[in-house]
Amino acid sequence: MNGVGCMNRRAGYAYAEQELLAKVQGGDVAAFEDLTRLHIRSVLRYASAVTRVRSDVEDVAQEVLLTAWRRRAGFSPERSMLPWLLVTTRNIALAANRRHARDAAESLDAVPLLQAWTQGQAQRDAADELAEVRGLIAGLSEIDQKLVELCFVQGRTFDDASSDLGLSPPAARKRIQRIRERLVAHRSTAPGLQTEN
Repeated sequence: MNGVGCMNRRAGYAYAEQELLAKVQGGDVAAFEDLTRLHIRSVLRYASAVTRVRSDVEDVAQEVLLTAWRRRAGFSPERSMLPWLLVTTRNIALAANRRHARDAAESLDAVPLLQAWTQGQAQRDAADELAEVRGLIAGLSEIDQKLVELCFVQGRTFDDASSDLGLSPPAARKRIQRIRERLVAHRSTAPGLQTEN
């Protein structure tokens, strides 16, 4: 197809979208369905790229379209709806990702050390191991426990955590290094927790 034909097709597409948006603003459900057909592939592709959990893709797209319907009065028929749809898709997908991360953090799966320890082990071994790690963390000083919480559970940087705890960044890094060494040393001496080589 030559450049002129492609431009004519784009112009026709934009005109169709403008007409549909004008009808959608008036509450025309059929026009909204037609407008959805124009953009659903882009929304689904983008949701698929941003979401971490595959089963969330269609839920994200559905929520995007529901939000678009609710906010239909705010759309300008002179502008494409696609950029708004993609930004909304990104925001909703990131919220779904955060929800999954929060759920994982609640079960302590978000702590990288615990993830490494639980890979390749039976479920009951992982539960025993988690109890041991919790015990080790409970045996740390109060400031070290807070440092573990901030850095490994909440995902904060060492510098941010050190600022919150009134430590210098090098002191916080040294504390983290000692905590890691203590956990690694325990892991290498505890029965059933050795890594497979």
